[in-house]
Amino acid sequence: MKIELVSIHFWILHILFTLAIFLGLLYRVSIILQGSFSRFGYTKLDKLSRWGKFWYFVGKFFKTLFSRNFFLIIWIMITDSILHVKLFKENKLKWFAHTFIFWGVLALFLLSVLSGIAVEIAPLFNYQYGTNEFLDALANKDHWATAVLNEILNTVIFLGIIIAFIRGFISKKKIGMMMFNDIFLIVFIIVILISGWFTEATRYIIERTPSYIARIGFIGFYLSKLLKAGFVQVDLNAWVNTYKTFWHIHVTFIWLAFVYIPFSKFAHALFSPVASVINILEKKKILKNN
Repeated sequence: MKIELVSIHFWILHILFTLAIFLGLLYRVSIILQGSFSRFGYTKLDKLSRWGKFWYFVGKFFKTLFSRNFFLIIWIMITDSILHVKLFKENKLKWFAHTFIFWGVLALFLLSVLSGIAVEIAPLFNYQYGTNEFLDALANKDHWATAVLNEILNTVIFLGIIIAFIRGFISKKKIGMMMFNDIFLIVFIIVILISGWFTEATRYIIERTPSYIARIGFIGFYLSKLLKAGFVQVDLNAWVNTYKTFWHIHVTFIWLAFVYIPFSKFAHALFSPVASVINILEKKKILKNN
């Protein structure tokens, strides 16, 4: 029995909630731009509106990016914003928590977007299954590559959360990941992971997915075994309703996380590349002048 819950309404809502991230980030930026920049040497900017400041910095960023400092900027982004070399040197436990959660979530999000394109967009252009192995893998959630990647990323994120909590308990200082306004996001991610595993497990039960295929998604596979052994008397209709419940919980919390990310401390990871570039270039300018 094959079950499909995704419809055009789902993708419309998915796009709207994704758009909410960017609107939320713009709102955060607009709050920052309300402040004065005179102490940074940009006295003329204080006469501009916050959106005037915004477009000024956008222009300045691209002008600086495509200058003789291009390779320096790329290097800064790789070391400071992608690899977080300084953070790794300062605190390895914090580095693992940050890297596992942020990059795990980002990679999982990109994978879901690509899968959505393969399932919904590609057929609109008369794509036929079997034409391209890459698209076929993305469209098939039981394909070994997609299943393994999904399971690994979910596990990596879960390990990141565990490390963050461990560090929170052993650290003498209150750390950012454990602050109140980040607990919401952590809870959202935990619910997303757990509901995702239960959704996968109940789907295996309903579709009677062969073991040699299902065990690739190892957590969902063994969870389905536990559920079947613990609820022997449950019929197919009950499993379908259970699947629908977990699926809707999973999707709802993904959307809640989307809306909340710009207002959490997690947003700093999105702003840090620009901040790192500006800080390095300003220091370079000061040293040159001296």
